[in-house]
Amino acid sequence: MHYTTYWSILDSPGQTIQSNIICLYVALGSGLLWFLIKRFKKDEAAGDKALLVWGTGIFAILGFVGFISFTFLNMDHSNELAKKILNDSNTPRVEGVVSDFEQTIRRSNSGGERIEKFTVDSVQFAYGDAALGQFSSFSETNNKIIFNGQKVRITYKEGSPYCDNCNSILKIEVAK
Repeated sequence: MHYTTYWSILDSPGQTIQSNIICLYVALGSGLLWFLIKRFKKDEAAGDKALLVWGTGIFAILGFVGFISFTFLNMDHSNELAKKILNDSNTPRVEGVVSDFEQTIRRSNSGGERIEKFTVDSVQFAYGDAALGQFSSFSETNNKIIFNGQKVRITYKEGSPYCDNCNSILKIEVAK
C-alpha cells in the first residue's frame, strides 16, 4: 500500500519557525530603519532623531548578535531530533482503517473547541482545533481527510490531552 504524508510534527510552527531567521529579520529591518532615520529624518529641538537612531541601532545590534548566537553558538537541533523520533523503529506506529470517528465540541469560558476522536486497529487517537493547542498534536479538524473507512498509517506517542486512553499523532499518512 502506498501512503502520502498528510501531516507530521515537522509541519508544526515549533519546527518551521527558526529563532536565527527571526533575529536576522529584526537585524535587517532595524538596520534599514536606522539608515532611513539617519539619512532622511530632520532633527527637531526635542532630540527625537537621536532617540530613534539609538533605539533602532540597539535593535539592529541585538538582532545581529542573536542571529550569530542562534546560528553558530546555540544551534537549534529540534528538526533533527523530530526526524530521528519519526524514523526510530521504537516509535509506535499503527496501520489500518479508521473506525469509530466522532466529532465533539468541548465548551469553555473562552468558546468552543472541536475535538475529533477515532480508532485505528484498536489504538485510539484524539486531537483538537484550539488556536493555542500543543504543537505536538495534530490540530486541523473538520477537514474531511479522516473519516470512517479511510486507510491510514500513523506514527504516534502515548497520551493525549483530549482523552484518557487516547494517543497524540506525530505523523499521519493517508493511503492513495
